[in-house]
Amino acid sequence: MRLCYIYLKDYHLAEDAVQETLYKAYKGYGSFRKESSEKTWITRIAINTCKSYLRKSSSKEIADSNYISLNYASINEDNRSYRDEGSIELLNAIYNLPVIYKQVILLNCYTGLSISEISKIVKQKENTISVRLKRAKEMLKKSLKEEVK
Repeated sequence: MRLCYIYLKDYHLAEDAVQETLYKAYKGYGSFRKESSEKTWITRIAINTCKSYLRKSSSKEIADSNYISLNYASINEDNRSYRDEGSIELLNAIYNLPVIYKQVILLNCYTGLSISEISKIVKQKENTISVRLKRAKEMLKKSLKEEVK
């Protein structure tokens, strides 16, 4: 749910994407080749589902806004980390990153996937992922320092 919300920036679209992801995973489980873990496979399905939602014209208005507001930032009542101002600023800084850096930082920091799992999801070498992750963190540090000034 968190990954879909971060991609789509809308709670209701994220709910729909999660349901569609689970449906696709259930329906396609027979074709799962076990080349990666089930978590990695389902995450890839979720990312592709979110990307297809972003391509749809009805969701582009929501996804084109390059920030998250405090109103939509609470995924559920138990997860308070999305509701404080610092988390919102961090997410907004992440959204300003180029796509290749945004993707790896979201998968690593917000879903807790390892570099090897991310490399399987995005179909890149582990070294490439680790370099992108390092650069993304450097860009975020620089961006957040500029906002503080």
